[in-house]
Amino acid sequence: MAGTQARQIGRLQGKVAIITGAANGIGRATALRFAAEGARLMLNDVNAAALDTVLREVTEAGGAVCGIVGDVAKAAEVERLVAEAVASYGCVDILIANAGIIPEADLPAASADLWDRTMAIDARGMFLCCKHAAAAMLKTGGGAMVLLSSVSGFVGQKGQVVYGPAKFAASGLTKHLAVELAAQGIRVNAVAPGTIATAAVARMDPAGIRAGIAKHPMGRIGQPEEVANAILFLASDEASFITGAILPVDGGFLAQ
Repeated sequence: MAGTQARQIGRLQGKVAIITGAANGIGRATALRFAAEGARLMLNDVNAAALDTVLREVTEAGGAVCGIVGDVAKAAEVERLVAEAVASYGCVDILIANAGIIPEADLPAASADLWDRTMAIDARGMFLCCKHAAAAMLKTGGGAMVLLSSVSGFVGQKGQVVYGPAKFAASGLTKHLAVELAAQGIRVNAVAPGTIATAAVARMDPAGIRAGIAKHPMGRIGQPEEVANAILFLASDEASFITGAILPVDGGFLAQ
């Protein structure tokens, strides 16, 4: 056991990682996990106070970290995020495109404005992060991207007529970019979480959460750290021959 742990420590030693949506949930868990593995972090979120808290947590844990408040749906702010990472650390090795929202809406309740806002953050924002991070990675020989999809990016679900299509976009972007960027040394993969114990999920309809958990064969909700572990693997050199994969972290949901 001790030998296994020793080999795992430092799997991202010296790597520069941008993590969007890093202030809470999966983003926060990923930031802490990456810091423990030796990554140098550039964290992003729209919530300045929550981002400050995570920056303090990473610093207190001995991690190298910077942060920038910004909206991934705005091209200029994504450009600034990537530029700040390069200015701070000299390069970008890893992108974790995690920022997103999880609106609940059936078709009658789903407005065009909700559709536009969700697609702006969950789809356009992910595209912009990949576009600008890839440009930086190509200058130093490549890198790895991990995008946040969802089980909702594979199957239809009630009450997700806006969120689900945005995650289908995430899954599609993963595969297309994986093919486009493979020869240039950039791997692009994704994780597809099931129901995870995050603040965003806690704000959802309790009955819907219970129904979602009941569809997970493992019979429980997942933890952000469990998703972070999968993200770590895909971002690390241990996944060096993996690109275009979408790894479910869903308690067996998609196995049915």
